[in-house]
Amino acid sequence: MKSKNQNRTQNNSHDQDITRGLLYTHNRINSNTTKTLEVASFLYALIEILDEKGLLSIEELDERKKQVASRLVEKFVESGMGLMYQDPEYDKYTFEHEADSDCLERLDTCKAICCKFPFALSRQDVEEGIIRWEFGRPYLIAHGDDGYCVHLDRETYKCTVREHRTVPCRGFDCKDNEKWKVWQDYEKGIINPELVDKIEKEIGEIYRCSRGTG
Repeated sequence: MKSKNQNRTQNNSHDQDITRGLLYTHNRINSNTTKTLEVASFLYALIEILDEKGLLSIEELDERKKQVASRLVEKFVESGMGLMYQDPEYDKYTFEHEADSDCLERLDTCKAICCKFPFALSRQDVEEGIIRWEFGRPYLIAHGDDGYCVHLDRETYKCTVREHRTVPCRGFDCKDNEKWKVWQDYEKGIINPELVDKIEKEIGEIYRCSRGTG
């Protein structure tokens, strides 16, 4: 059983996560509201002037608005400001494409390097409330300061929520993956050093930025 000090430490950690998430949300709201009001006032003034001078029609404006909106949504998603969900989504408990690999036999070599990869949770994960996500960047899988998923046992390198693990965890096959090339030589058990560098630089930056420490 956990001691009172352990429970208190865990609760304090959760409180800090919530506080960090709220600060992120409030800062975003304040910043976005100010910018939105500024842009809206400028835009309406411009439209009124152009309309008065007969230089545009409402039909042309609506058509162009649809085109621009599509581009802006794409940039918004790429910026990381929006909510992230898995796309497409599958029921993880009936997922039929689980990877068939000798994962457990390779943990001593790979040190569960795949548990450092970033990915978005599904709505099912979020609503279930078991898998933790980054409050600074909803709904990215939560990682600790060491870069690993918070649900990984640091001593055994095994998942502590395996029964409830996400679809990306269930479906990831490290033997032959184009995006995340784990092995330089799968048969000989040689880790890809380029992936290690990528994780330290690119992926680490994602989580530092989500916490305002980048």
